[in-house]
Amino acid sequence: MKILLLGGNGYLGSKVARALLEAGNSVVCTTRASSDLSRIADIKNRLTLIPASIDAIEAAAISTQFDYVINAVCNYGRSGSSYSDVIEANIVFPLRILNNVAESRKCRYVTIGTGLPDSLNMYSFSKNILNEFGKFYCDRCGMDFCCLSLEMFYGADEPPDRFFPSVIRRMFRGEDIDMTAGTQHRDIISIRDVVQAIMMVVSAQLTGYWEIPIGTGVAPSISEVLDYMWDLTGRKSKLNKGAIPMRDKEPDCVADMSVIESIGLWSPIPWKEGIKDMIEEIDDQIRGGTVASCFSCPRHDSRERRCAA
Repeated sequence: MKILLLGGNGYLGSKVARALLEAGNSVVCTTRASSDLSRIADIKNRLTLIPASIDAIEAAAISTQFDYVINAVCNYGRSGSSYSDVIEANIVFPLRILNNVAESRKCRYVTIGTGLPDSLNMYSFSKNILNEFGKFYCDRCGMDFCCLSLEMFYGADEPPDRFFPSVIRRMFRGEDIDMTAGTQHRDIISIRDVVQAIMMVVSAQLTGYWEIPIGTGVAPSISEVLDYMWDLTGRKSKLNKGAIPMRDKEPDCVADMSVIESIGLWSPIPWKEGIKDMIEEIDDQIRGGTVASCFSCPRHDSRERRCAA
């Protein structure tokens, strides 16, 4: 298949790009002039890279009849990003592409959304707004649109400022961890399983409108997860629970597995097993190991520390 991937240089997008290539697809990725291409440096020659602009995408669509548009563009609103930045990344740019797809009705559109409620922050609000546009276009134009509502995902090679990797590294260093009470329950899912879910949906070629929760169906409390990490990292740190106030309207989130299970076999790795794998991989990274980039290898066993290759 021929696939247009929006945001293919990002953390999740780069893994999706690898999986699509390994499955034999032709992949066109949009990038901005300021984009960091380090995550796709080793596969860049196998991708077609085009500017993240409507003109460039329309020009590419003339020569390439895309079967799918996959939207992996995301701005969480961190690191000083303004609301305008979040709206541009999460609504304006992908919506303009969605509008073009709706008008042509020539390919399917898959967007990576969130399982968080609209009211939590601008990130969740903007992601869910794009999903509402998808519903509208399905009803009015008869297009095929799928929103994958992701729960909290994790991986050993996440950017080091992400919550779980940063906490694990601090625990290995024996630093005190200031945290909220951690009473909120969250469905947490391995990045490997997220990529598997995306590939399942692409292969299924679903028609009409779909909203598919992506998680494990189990939601431990954040406090329970950090206690487990603390135990596996050697109990060197002190967890200062309640040192940081909880956000207003902090949600409990768990994915309903019935939709994805109706599409195909879905057996995500249990959260304790996945967190243990992540801790071992981060430990290997700290000690100079080489397992950090093994996620997309088709011979990788997620229940083993190392690739079978």
